[in-house]
Formats: sequence, C-alpha cells, structure tokens
Amino acid sequence: MSEQRRFEPTVTRGYVSERGPFKINENPTLTTPIPSSKIKDEHAAKAFDYSALAEKYGEEATREKVVEMVKAFTDGNSSTLLFAQGGKNGMSLAHVWFGANFPLFRHSHPAYGDCLYYVVAGEISLGKRKLGPGSTFFLPNGMPYKYAAGPAGVELLEFRAGGGVKGAPTMTLDELSLEAIDQLIDTYRVNHDKWVQPEKIGDVAFLQKELDFG
Repeated sequence: MSEQRRFEPTVTRGYVSERGPFKINENPTLTTPIPSSKIKDEHAAKAFDYSALAEKYGEEATREKVVEMVKAFTDGNSSTLLFAQGGKNGMSLAHVWFGANFPLFRHSHPAYGDCLYYVVAGEISLGKRKLGPGSTFFLPNGMPYKYAAGPAGVELLEFRAGGGVKGAPTMTLDELSLEAIDQLIDTYRVNHDKWVQPEKIGDVAFLQKELDFG
C-alpha cells in the first residue's frame, strides 16, 4: 500500500507587502467592446488629451476627427482589468484584445507608470519587428507608442507598476497630424467586419492556427 501524501495548506497570515496582502482573482469574463452606436460624441472627445493637435489644427477640427476615430475603432478592442492595487508602488494587470489588423494609434499614458506588455496569442507589428506569443516589450512611463495587430488579432497582458506623473492625462494622443488619423480611420473601416472578440483568454491562438493552416 503506497504511502498517502499529506499536503499542508498554504500559510498566508502575516505575509503582507507594501502593495498589499495575498489575494486570488479568478479568471473573469472578458469585457465586451462598446458598440460604436453607443458612443456619444462628448464621451469620445474625452478619451484623449489631444491639445497638441488642437494647437496645430484648431479645437473644432481636431475634436471632430478624434470623435470619428474613436467611433471607428471601438468595436475592435477591449480591456479587462484582472488585478489592481492602489498606492505609489501598486501593480495592475489587464488583458487587452485588438481585432484583426487593428492599428493602435500613437499614444502615451503619463499618469499610469511603467508598463510591460506580454503577447499571449496572435501577433503585433512593432516598428519593423513582428512579436508573437511569449514576446514582451517594456515602456517607461509616458513614452509614446503604437503597434498593429496581426491578421488574427492579438491578445496581450498589460503589467503596470508604480505611479505616473500626478495630475497628468491618463491618455495622450500623440499622432502627428489629422491626415495620420484619417489613415487609421480608413484601416479600421476596412477591417471592421473581421473583428471577433475571443470568448476566453488565449482563444486568438485557435484563429491564428486556422489562418496558418487554412
């Protein structure tokens, strides 16, 4: 008769970091993208700080273009918060999905702190490089960035740590011209019908396999 193994329960009492105590969060349902038909102009206009573009092209023209862009891309992305802590050195983790061929607009998050991205499934084009599952890239606080999702879309984990600049915008639009925004809008509209959000984290991998072997 084999010896029965005994497992002691995990002891967590007394182990508390500056970021908080032991905590478990179960796998959540992914946040559903907001349909473009539900987006009001005043809410879309508040999605970004676009003051740099407004100085160049005027408030009215810039606001109109930003609203058009937000309504064009909103069906093709979602963000699901998986873990969050407050405080100066708090950490957060979010699951982010972008649909097929989704070009992420150039932007930054000066209020949120440093960020590490991990590609879960699908791929992105970051500059001239293609990054697939298991790839990471690190963004210092406030650094502008953009990338484009691959033909199956992409899922990423977004790790953030430390506080950003107090009082800074949560998201700044760093595109350099309204013409660049027009190009984004055209791409969103061309690919809109290809956007299908995964039901569970990692499902984009199955779509990628269909494309690879189909």
